[in-house]
Amino acid sequence: MAQNRARYEKALNKGFEYNADENWQKAMGAFRAAIAEFPKAPMPYVGLGEACFGLKQWDRALDCYKLAARYSGGDLSYLRKVADIQERMGQLTEAGRTYMAAGELLLHQRQYDEAISMWQLAVRLEPGLLAAHRRLAMIFQRQNKLREAVRSYLSIARILQERGNNRKALQMCQAALRIDPENEDVLVAVKLIRGGEEAFAEPEPVVEEEPVAAESEDGMTQMVRQMASVFAAEQEAKQAQQAQPAPAGPVETARRLAQNQLAEEIFREEDTAVNAKLSKLERDALVGQAMDFETRGQVGDAVSCYEKAISGGLRLPAAFFSLGLLYLQQNRNEAARRALGIAAKDSAYLEACKLALIG
Repeated sequence: MAQNRARYEKALNKGFEYNADENWQKAMGAFRAAIAEFPKAPMPYVGLGEACFGLKQWDRALDCYKLAARYSGGDLSYLRKVADIQERMGQLTEAGRTYMAAGELLLHQRQYDEAISMWQLAVRLEPGLLAAHRRLAMIFQRQNKLREAVRSYLSIARILQERGNNRKALQMCQAALRIDPENEDVLVAVKLIRGGEEAFAEPEPVVEEEPVAAESEDGMTQMVRQMASVFAAEQEAKQAQQAQPAPAGPVETARRLAQNQLAEEIFREEDTAVNAKLSKLERDALVGQAMDFETRGQVGDAVSCYEKAISGGLRLPAAFFSLGLLYLQQNRNEAARRALGIAAKDSAYLEACKLALIG
């Protein structure tokens, strides 16, 4: 193994020296030698991608940077390089999806502003990328950036209308109106969606929940989504180990489970709620806000967000469990009993709910 490592490092260093001298062909040979020693190390693919880029072999450079991103565990600099090459090759939809995937990774890492930048790049390249507009609407509402959230809801409504899904488009407009009831752009959009100029005098219809098919994902998006889930789990496990060196009891274990399930709910795109008062985007924003407030110890604000999400249609046992524990912190024992009673219908929370109420 030591000999392999020595040969690998020698070939790698030589390859980067050749790249610095723009001796692309020799660099490619050196990096291939390094890959032969350690096929899943990211750096040789970075160097090989740079050499291919120098030779204007865009397809091969793109493949190299994709492998570098994969083997590095989703290094954002490599993902940006993938998107840059895709953009140079005119693959704007693919580049948009790569930025979308990078944003997902950043969202899992709770780097919200950086994630927003990625999604904004995604919709600049591919304006019809619905998933990116949804993420922007959710995170803007979560951060209480209401003007930006309204714009994102309008973008979603426009895309849905163009796809012939007027009911869902109206639902997005109504979500925007809950943020800004007097917004003229939204009011006009509602009336236009309902049928055009002749519909301006008609009353607004009641909009029912309607599932929307998820957009197809390319390999890069799927790969980074999987990475994001793995990284999030690893990070949470590390934080839990640092904060709680002793074995966690049933209540703490259930609390962590609830947080994980709520995070997963935010990343789940399909909406199974029936006749919900709030759209899934609105509920996700509230859940995210609740988790943020809970982390900062702002119990009252967290309670308010969970209550609004549940009132809006969220029926996840994890939400009722988290809310029940927060009620106990407020000494609202009867409210806690009701919330934990609902959570206890899920066997994963049954024991923890009993112990929490006893304690």
